[in-house]
Amino acid sequence: MSELKAITSTFSHDIIAVNETWLNLNGRYLPAEVSIKGYVLHNVDKPSHSNRGGGSLIYVKEKLQPQIKTKRATEKLEILHLNIQLHPGQTIKILLMYRNLTCTAIEDDEFYDCLNNILSTPHETLIMGDFNLPHINWTTRQSQAPGSKLIDLMNTNSLQQHVNEPTRGNNILDLVMTTTDLSINGLEVTDKIGDHQMIDFSLEVQDPNSSTQHKQVFDYKRENFELMREELGNYNYEVLMNNKNAEESYMILKDKLATATDHHIPRKRIRATNSPPWFSQEIKRLINARQHSYRRFKRYQTKPHRQEHIYPYKTFKRTIKSTKRNKEITVAAQAKTNPKSFYKYVNDRRPKRDTIGPLIDSEGSTQTNNKIKAKILNTYFTSVFTHEDLTEIPQSHVLNTQEILSDSVFTVEEVEEQLSILNPYKSTGPEGLGPRILRECQSNKRTSNKHLQSIS
Repeated sequence: MSELKAITSTFSHDIIAVNETWLNLNGRYLPAEVSIKGYVLHNVDKPSHSNRGGGSLIYVKEKLQPQIKTKRATEKLEILHLNIQLHPGQTIKILLMYRNLTCTAIEDDEFYDCLNNILSTPHETLIMGDFNLPHINWTTRQSQAPGSKLIDLMNTNSLQQHVNEPTRGNNILDLVMTTTDLSINGLEVTDKIGDHQMIDFSLEVQDPNSSTQHKQVFDYKRENFELMREELGNYNYEVLMNNKNAEESYMILKDKLATATDHHIPRKRIRATNSPPWFSQEIKRLINARQHSYRRFKRYQTKPHRQEHIYPYKTFKRTIKSTKRNKEITVAAQAKTNPKSFYKYVNDRRPKRDTIGPLIDSEGSTQTNNKIKAKILNTYFTSVFTHEDLTEIPQSHVLNTQEILSDSVFTVEEVEEQLSILNPYKSTGPEGLGPRILRECQSNKRTSNKHLQSIS
């Protein structure tokens, strides 16, 4: 699972499909163990209690708002069907299939009948999965039974099959099929996870939510609090705050503190990421090195190139294990002093709840816009509110508003005491001043605090 998360963080796939997971998320495994941050997980488990073989799952990025349509599993067949709606005019059906090699003719008929029913609706369709049909000639698209039934289904529904390289041993078992209105680019059979090769490809579709979001945060690794305290100590606060009330004086202090912060604490831009906390640039480099060595081995098929591939493959797996273990040891050791980091690590491992999908409004139209969906839900909730009798509203007591709090007394020592116990790991407040900055500069604010006290 860690290997899959590292690959996902490196290449940032929108959809990840896996067959033969050997999982049982309703009993033996917790969903949190297989969740990936930023993705919605849909799965179907083998109904057998043998806990061996079977099981399929799909990860889809949250922004695509996947809606599950069909989940079906027998001892030998699995179908997982969901829809993603890129915008009101484009819905794509995503199907993940698994067919056991020992399926009977009756089971195959049931399998392809279900597929035909799903394909009967006119939407662009992507079909992936392990079909276990090694005897199909994909150059001529001909096969004896049982592969002939898949060929017939493809001809009936105008499907194209895009995998032309072996995916396990010398056989093409894992297939990628699309309707003719979907284009696939850059399909590549890459290094394996388990006993099957991975298949990597791109779908040519328009993504309306492709904008990358960045935010700026303080880079405390490059701070210079000593110069910052020196700058703040050079101001004559009595002159700056002369004839100013408490609010105006506070705004002057806040402005000077913000200016000193900009001068001595640089900012850095960070991009929202779904990478696991232990993921690093070193792991990303090892993944790319592993992919490069595998391409060379696949191209030349020689024993030296195979040996050349084994080293980065083993190094990658070993590095993931050690990096993840060290990260968890560090987080556990800081659980008391930095609980925020601990709970962030725990929350990142929690499975993402399904988002609210498209809703149908009062006119029967499907709505995907978040504001419109909020209005639809609000309209429904208000329709079931209890209507109170407004003719018998009790009278409230009149409050005494004559007493006014004219003075607020606090000492400089009390302010400094509160500053000294600030938790530096807490988030920046609405004023934009982080608790670490306030703690580090508290000694230089003594004069300004004194002046603020005399004004108030």
